Amino acid sequence: MNRKSTESFNHGTKKNSEGLQPNQLNDMNLLCIGGNGMVYHIRRFRRYIVIAIVFLFCLQPSVCPAEDPAAPAPDLDRILKRIEAYTPDPRYPDDPFILVTLREAVAGKQEGSGGVGACLVMEGTGEIVERGHNRQYSPHFRSDLHAEMDLLNRFENRRNIQRNVDGTSQNPRQVDGLVLYSSFEPCPMCLTRIINAGIKKTLYAVPDPMGGMCSRINQLPPFWSEMARGRYYGPAACSPELKKIAIELFGHYAARMTATE
Repeated sequence: MNRKSTESFNHGTKKNSEGLQPNQLNDMNLLCIGGNGMVYHIRRFRRYIVIAIVFLFCLQPSVCPAEDPAAPAPDLDRILKRIEAYTPDPRYPDDPFILVTLREAVAGKQEGSGGVGACLVMEGTGEIVERGHNRQYSPHFRSDLHAEMDLLNRFENRRNIQRNVDGTSQNPRQVDGLVLYSSFEPCPMCLTRIINAGIKKTLYAVPDPMGGMCSRINQLPPFWSEMARGRYYGPAACSPELKKIAIELFGHYAARMTATE
């Protein structure tokens, strides 16, 4: 084969008589093979759709819900009036203390934080030893300041107990006789703090099946389970009316809790 014939042959392998490139010929052939041509079109069409969806997705400023959606705002004035007008029912011995937690919960909501309150009570006398409420968002964000955490911070800061004083050892967890009341079942963070603080009895107005830990105490890690041995964590003996107020005050939990009743 001479040089001219070779060039002609090579040129023919790159283009056919209509000037189509090999990849174009492959496309044409694919289109001509009945159903295979349809499959080819569908695959290309799907690819373009996916690209368009991704493009539109990127244009959106945010497609995810806010991490902390604003909780429904309860009518605090109306709730406070209900609390003040309520007379403790003798059938529910924990009513007086749950009322204290609800007043604290109102204070938390008024400050723009969560509507949960707590108090420490000397069981033998009924004395209110300390009060606290959720302060997560006031005066600035503090992820740890649930009501029970705020309560124990205040209690421990006021006691100011040192482990060792002049060579004498003290037990800062010696808090016999104290009962912690909360308007809502403590979460895992708060429960481990309560255990570590030495509180031996914890009562709450409303159980929290989605986030509470007291009702799951048997699921704690072995260390915390052992430390909590012999202590009591459970629902308070309070009236249905006070439970209802507690649910209303907890804002974004209200609808969920009402649905589980």
